[in-house]
Amino acid sequence: MKNHLLLFLICLFVIGNVNAQTIASQVETDIQLRAGELPFGYCGETIETGVGVGATATLSGAIRIPASITGLYAGRRITKIRIGIDDNATNVSVWIRNSLNGTNLVSQTVGNASKGWTEVTLSSPYTLTANDIYVGYTATGNYFVGFSGSDSYDGCWLYYDNAWDNLADYGWGSLCIQALIDPQGATILGAEVESIGRAPVIAPNTSFTVNSFIKNYSSVAVTSVKISSQLNSQPPVEQTFSTSIESMKTGKVEIPISAIAQTGIYQLSLKVLEVNGQSNALANNTKNAEIKVIAQSFPRKVIMEEGTGTWCGWCPRGTVGMALMKSKYPDTFIGIAVHNGDPMTVTAYDNYMGKFFSGYPEAVVNRTTELVVDPYYGSEQAYLSEIAQSPIAGVKLTGAFTDANRTAIALKTVTTFGFSANNANYRLAYVLLENGVTGYAQVNYYAGGGNGEMGGYESRPSSITNMVYDDVARGIYSEPTGISGSIPTVVTEMTPLEHNYTITLPSSIKDKSKLEAVVMLINANTEVIENADKIVVSGIVDNLPFAKSDVISVTIHDGQLVVHADDPVQRIDVYNITGQMVISQKTDVNRIPVTHLNKGVYIVKVVSSQGEQTFKVIK
Repeated sequence: MKNHLLLFLICLFVIGNVNAQTIASQVETDIQLRAGELPFGYCGETIETGVGVGATATLSGAIRIPASITGLYAGRRITKIRIGIDDNATNVSVWIRNSLNGTNLVSQTVGNASKGWTEVTLSSPYTLTANDIYVGYTATGNYFVGFSGSDSYDGCWLYYDNAWDNLADYGWGSLCIQALIDPQGATILGAEVESIGRAPVIAPNTSFTVNSFIKNYSSVAVTSVKISSQLNSQPPVEQTFSTSIESMKTGKVEIPISAIAQTGIYQLSLKVLEVNGQSNALANNTKNAEIKVIAQSFPRKVIMEEGTGTWCGWCPRGTVGMALMKSKYPDTFIGIAVHNGDPMTVTAYDNYMGKFFSGYPEAVVNRTTELVVDPYYGSEQAYLSEIAQSPIAGVKLTGAFTDANRTAIALKTVTTFGFSANNANYRLAYVLLENGVTGYAQVNYYAGGGNGEMGGYESRPSSITNMVYDDVARGIYSEPTGISGSIPTVVTEMTPLEHNYTITLPSSIKDKSKLEAVVMLINANTEVIENADKIVVSGIVDNLPFAKSDVISVTIHDGQLVVHADDPVQRIDVYNITGQMVISQKTDVNRIPVTHLNKGVYIVKVVSSQGEQTFKVIK
């Protein structure tokens, strides 16, 4: 079913939307809630995306209300159901079930419904008990199924082709369905940490904050919350925060976390203990996040994986965006073109990236779900947000052809972590890229300039027969989420780890002189890319100093600033946090005394055979 859904959404964007790649339509609600009614749902108040199968069909959508929430309101009633559709529909009915394939506990026929929000008052309201229920609708139409807001697993059930499927990975948001609960005048208090914002990679002994997003399931607005935060098995810290979160809405609370002395990966657990100074009925619900504390600074490169295809008339926009980023940030930006539905498609790679893409062209930066962007309009901002993050490890890739016939490539990755851990869960994935690929025509909707200027494509024909494709993914090894065992579970701070891998060139390669290899360090828990490296593939292993393993890093130890590298450095410059140079020394050794420096944060510039690199250290 996912292939049907992906195909019809692509068609929707191509036919009905000129420049916006993710929003098919946006319909404002004009329904006013009666005082006391609580709209439970996962969507936003606007209908942002219309979904269908490319032809008139009968579809069903549903959201789940878990027992933890129905238990809060046990004995109260669902009096109305609201549904948001993005096209007119017929044969509409709403219902409540205790399972997706179960019989209707409550149902009501609506008949025809117009594009927008429809509110249905139930002739037989449903009385809640502490059990899971599904609230949904069934209707017939084309692209009518409305989605909006953020993705929630409980908010994304769709029935088509005789089966239910969950679409939370598609990036469309959640189904526009709300159940209106009448609390009957009772004050019910319940809230939980819905999610935790991305925590920064921090240095030891540095205080920081994390963003917690609190969902208020109470019948009244939340004005204060007491939150427990716990690192690993340490004693929990309880803090009370003033806030303002309306019923059934989400708000942000910034939680300060005390400095952590030792490097490592820490598990942060958050839960809401009290709401408005009283016990929270959902106090047992917790959310977890990783806190990474490293003492070293490493060079960083950012990956952007772009979904594209020769059939996609808007995809020249992605080509322009990728080229601009490579030109502006040649040393730190790595673009990968993942083709869909054309002869350059790598099926396993394309299938995996479908979890991020809802239309084409689209791109994801470092596989961070918050950084799914248009590769032309949104790539630079997403890149800048990632390049500012300190990586947890340095990654160095080297390699060459294995023989004169260039039938395979031998690669070596040296990974150096800035912390020690006994349960590390990271993997390496290799990608083979080819540049200058020709022989495939590209559909071009910018031809003639009617859709605006786009890097010269407005002057090219609607079908470009002499198109040149760069950054084409020819293979990903051994799978999109990395190679099991490529990084050991036990890692030691500043101890290089070597991994060797040989790629046999696929038959799809057109020009072996235009190949590049990429390595990605992937967090196997989150699938986020932590760091990466890229090389141009040339030469033969026997004729090269293959896999030079130096990964430069900087530490302060026993009163000396030490540059960790295989070769002597040429110059070391040290600046304080205000930008004032405090040391500038030409040297053929990799250490200089710093006992005269005050405690604090310093910026270190190292000039070596690898060029100039900048690091942050704490004395």
